[in-house]
Amino acid sequence: MAEQSRLQQQSIAPVFSLVVEELYKPVHTAQALASTGSLSNLLTESELDQAAILNHLEQLQENLNMLVFVASEQQQMQFNSDGTTIDLQKENIEWYPKVKAMQGDTVAILGNRKNVHLYVDIKVYSEQGDFLGFIGVGKSLQSFWEAFQQYKATHGYDLLFVNNVDEVVLSSHRDFQAQFTDIVNLNELSWFKNAAQELANMENLSSIIIQIEQDDHVVTQFNLPQLDWRVFLISPMAKRQAEINYAFFSHSAQLAAILFFLLLFIYAAFAYQRKSIEARINIDPLTKLANRDKINHWFEEHTEKENSLALIMVDIDHFKNINDLYGHNTGDKVIKEVAKILRSNLGEQDVASRWGGEEFIIFMPNTSLSVASQLAEKIRKDIELNLFTVNSQSLKVTASFGVTQAQRAEKLESIVADADRALYEAKQQGRNRVCKAF
Repeated sequence: MAEQSRLQQQSIAPVFSLVVEELYKPVHTAQALASTGSLSNLLTESELDQAAILNHLEQLQENLNMLVFVASEQQQMQFNSDGTTIDLQKENIEWYPKVKAMQGDTVAILGNRKNVHLYVDIKVYSEQGDFLGFIGVGKSLQSFWEAFQQYKATHGYDLLFVNNVDEVVLSSHRDFQAQFTDIVNLNELSWFKNAAQELANMENLSSIIIQIEQDDHVVTQFNLPQLDWRVFLISPMAKRQAEINYAFFSHSAQLAAILFFLLLFIYAAFAYQRKSIEARINIDPLTKLANRDKINHWFEEHTEKENSLALIMVDIDHFKNINDLYGHNTGDKVIKEVAKILRSNLGEQDVASRWGGEEFIIFMPNTSLSVASQLAEKIRKDIELNLFTVNSQSLKVTASFGVTQAQRAEKLESIVADADRALYEAKQQGRNRVCKAF
């Protein structure tokens, strides 16, 4: 019995790690995306810059290694990180009204007829409670299949992930692998029908022994409350071990307790994982600087603590010419090198962000306009003197700067607008200079 207990725990415990990595990670990624301002704010805008949205989603996909999408109720449009858009008013768009009518704010559903994905859709609402649309991520069934096959090769067990209407959404068994128009229901499986009463009365983290194709199998069930799913772990049991296994499962309370506390531990780890995901979302993948979401959160926190702050807006001069003459790969290298120079000049409390394209901003808490202007001038010289090389040739790069200072009560949009006006003045005066907003 002790040996069987050890083997069973060794085989079941890794399932929880598998679930966290392959299933709960997309769920928490989608929830983190829905909580960030840059995407959720899109759902309230009357006019959208489609190119900017698709570029932002593409960067998120590159950073997270998952499909990312936004579906706007107001615009009746869906924007996908693969660069496509979908008109939600077309009659063949089935998922949107279906998921909108479902209970709960987190819905996992299959989609994409050509390449079936599991999509995690997060419903987004306004402060008044009005439905604004969806933000979510997608992961291909093939990727789940490959991960499950690795588990099965190691432990010899099959997995069935079943939703609240008994549909087998994910599986390690090829026969049960869902297709978009063909999803297996548990009630179609003979072994399930034969043991339906026993399975219906099973508690979380409990096991029973049933016959599947004349062979004894151990079926263990545990719940995924975040999705309202159940997972069935199906393991074959050799006939010569049947007696000891029957005895073991009649005394399995200890195992169930161990697994229960293991599950609690993994739930506790979810908060840490979500923070890690949010950190990745808040970083610009090209420059590794903070992105707009990070700046928005940072500003909200610091305007409550600091009396004043200075802002420097930076724009690389004639950047379009660099892209046109040398190509976008070179343009990306220039952006990364400028970001490196900005980072090297930051003070302990300062924060730099890629504001968009070739624009950057630097926030400096409790800093005077004079000190911020001095730093901007130093950075300007560093960029001008830096050796940018393209195919063994030197490339001269300069940047223009707008500097402003704001009081705690001012809004972010107002501060940025002041710095932008100073930046415009620097460009009007010939570029490669620093101008202050008074």
